[in-house]
Parts: sequence; structure tokens; C-alpha cells
Amino acid sequence: MIFVLISLPAFGLGLLVQYLASQGTAPYVVQVLTLLEYAIVTIDAVAFLAYLAITGVNAVKGMTE
Repeated sequence: MIFVLISLPAFGLGLLVQYLASQGTAPYVVQVLTLLEYAIVTIDAVAFLAYLAITGVNAVKGMTE
């Protein structure tokens, strides 16, 4: 659930980037905002994978005790 909540601003940022690009905003601004969108999604995905790995390791430790 937290993964989705963090991804929502990235999705909104993507919509904003599309809107700004269609309005003729400077390409540099569009590129920076796109990079920010990608960074948010990437960091969110890495954090989610780390959470899954830690939870999996703890589950295995709990089952082997």
C-alpha cells in the first residue's frame, strides 16, 4: 500500500510533465521534471524490494526457529 501511495505523486508529476510539454514549456524544465519522476519511482521500487527482502529473511528465520 505504501508503494502505491509513494508512486501516486510520480504519476501526477508525469501528467504535469505531459501537460507542460503540450503547453510549450522549455525542454530543460520538462527533462528535469521527467528525471525527478523517474527518480521517485526508482527509489520507491528499490525501497519496496528491500522491504520484501528483509521481510522474507525474517520470515525464514521465524520458520526455522
